[in-house]
Amino acid sequence: VDPYDPDRVYRLTFQFATSEDGGKTFNAFSYGGALHPDHHALWIDPTNPQHLLLGTDGGVYESFDRGRSWRMFRSLPLAQFYRISYDLDDPYNIMGGLQDNGSWIVPHRVRGGAIGNCEWKSTGWGDGFAVVRDRNRPEFIYFESQGGDAVRRNLRTNETRSIQPRAEVGMPKLRFNWNTPIVLSNANPRYLYIGAQYLYRSTDHGATWQRLSPDLTTNDSTKYDPQESGGVTRDNTSAENHCTIYTIADSPLDERLIWVGTDDGNLQRTTDGGKTWTNCVQWLPRSLPRGTWVSCVEPSTHDRQTCFVTFDNHTRGDMTPYVYRTTDLGKTWTRLRTDSVRGFAHVIRQDLVNPNLLFLGTELGLYVSLDGGNSFARYKGIPATPVRDIQIHPREHDLIVATHGRGVYVVDDITPLRAMRPELLDSPMVVLPSRPTVQRFESGFQEFSGSDEFVAPSPSTDALVAYYLRGRHLIGSMQVEILDSSGAVIATIPPGKRKGINRIGWGMRMNPPRVARSPNPGGGAFGPTVLPGVYTVRVVEGNRVATSRLVILHDTSAGLSLAERRANFSALMRLYRGIEELAFVVEQILVLRDTLSQRARAVGDSALAGKIMQLAGTLDSAYYTLVARKASLFADTEPQLREKLADLYSAIANYPGSPTDEQERLIGQYLSQIEGAGRWVESVAGSTLADLNRQLARYGQQPVALLTKDEFLKQSAY
Repeated sequence: VDPYDPDRVYRLTFQFATSEDGGKTFNAFSYGGALHPDHHALWIDPTNPQHLLLGTDGGVYESFDRGRSWRMFRSLPLAQFYRISYDLDDPYNIMGGLQDNGSWIVPHRVRGGAIGNCEWKSTGWGDGFAVVRDRNRPEFIYFESQGGDAVRRNLRTNETRSIQPRAEVGMPKLRFNWNTPIVLSNANPRYLYIGAQYLYRSTDHGATWQRLSPDLTTNDSTKYDPQESGGVTRDNTSAENHCTIYTIADSPLDERLIWVGTDDGNLQRTTDGGKTWTNCVQWLPRSLPRGTWVSCVEPSTHDRQTCFVTFDNHTRGDMTPYVYRTTDLGKTWTRLRTDSVRGFAHVIRQDLVNPNLLFLGTELGLYVSLDGGNSFARYKGIPATPVRDIQIHPREHDLIVATHGRGVYVVDDITPLRAMRPELLDSPMVVLPSRPTVQRFESGFQEFSGSDEFVAPSPSTDALVAYYLRGRHLIGSMQVEILDSSGAVIATIPPGKRKGINRIGWGMRMNPPRVARSPNPGGGAFGPTVLPGVYTVRVVEGNRVATSRLVILHDTSAGLSLAERRANFSALMRLYRGIEELAFVVEQILVLRDTLSQRARAVGDSALAGKIMQLAGTLDSAYYTLVARKASLFADTEPQLREKLADLYSAIANYPGSPTDEQERLIGQYLSQIEGAGRWVESVAGSTLADLNRQLARYGQQPVALLTKDEFLKQSAY
């Protein structure tokens, strides 16, 4: 009720309706301002009744004119996913269905930018659930809305076709779960499965279906027949359909071995492609309440006879996470240790590489086991929100996590977790492996989108370095180094020092070159990007040293050959050495100039002091022929050799291919000038310092010497 007008009443149902006569009549304008239907919560500003906040199945809206127009908050990552999947594109796409918000597809990475709302593409309507992409016909994507309304979409033409199985003549009406499973086979990409009370399989992209089973549920009519239940179970949206198949998975090792779980507690298994079925619930421990919803079946990728199953009994007030494993096709079961787990279980996944690495999604977050389920630990990088589905990308080794309320999370590269065996937890420090890194060269875009849009970062293009510390590093030195194939340290990275797994990024650049001192702040502040190859990571913590390999791969999609990359690197390294050589020459000049000035002040002979200052002035003039005299961050009013080198170095470094002919000519010219400057300094020192030092000795002054290369490298070491 409007706090300033008791006759104005708001009614929140499927539609958003208002009354101006105290509720006697209502005017519905659910779609005024393109509101999403199903309205749940309304806040009326107590100081300004024109100001409204409305919560619907589609998000949060705001109005400043009592609901005549609305704006949606697009910066809230509150998506409620039911199921999630991926494809094998590069970059790969993530697909899933949202509660009352359709089905969507989004790339997991955007070249040169972040993942904004505009990257999400709608593929389906209604309540979204399973979304899968055909591996043999990637233009086909399968999605569904509530009650098993399965559809095939052609992504090239946007043509859609209903593919929901229909009951054969003389058969009972098909019962589809609100969240019906549509599953591509783990073993045979030709097979597409869907479940009602029967299991169906298609080999022609959903055009026709073969029934593979009898009714696999309890077929308890009191749970689904309105006449038998007095109308208690009637539901207009299929959200309360029961005695249905909820989860389907075939073995990745045997296409004939299929597991099916139902929402009324049956766990069925066939070993002959559906000819015969066994209800394994008979062998489950009595500690599992009978009739408990089977929320996930996960056949092992490592052993044909092993399968993991989760059960959900929360509809009967039981929040216990029931998680079981069989190693003999369901004849015996072991309950996994979930003492530390909070929330009833939605999903479990076994890692594709390490059979003891398990991921468990519950109503209250994501949990990880390193020991095959003997213990679980909460994954703190994801909030305590319902985790409804989990997938592991086989190529990128990413963990894809679908939450019901906080959108999708991607844990980039779980390779370090795969190496974390329980016995390593007692080690003071362990360097962990990471996946090979594809070397990408991507420029960003200039965007000023404001704060009214949620933007997710694309995965880092850095090579990731991971290591485990038993305790936080507090005292003493610690460093992370990158070594090339010769064993030389080419880069150092600021280390992470916290307890547990640390992961830091290396931009695949060498340490920057030593740059000549100048009033100008610019001039070569980054190192060259290394070539693809195998590098060594070395972590040094006090007297402990640990190493691991780091593999950098060439990006074959970039349109550049390895020969072009090598030409680029060769040019940069010539400039790199030239920049450092110029820094050495300039340092010789400055040290000699400053030392001469100090000696001139110290001697008591004005004639000698004048002679010394004349030489110092010559050096000062030479210095400003090599570096710009005036400081400027963005422009040089008088660019000299140092600034010209930096400009050329930057231009070549910003494109990973071969330098142009002009750039090659400039490299030769600049290096020749540096060589000439070095010879000039040595000639000046050689012709003046011996006589000058004899005169300084008469006044008790230390001799003046030209800075050596070893002294320069020592004082400018990284």
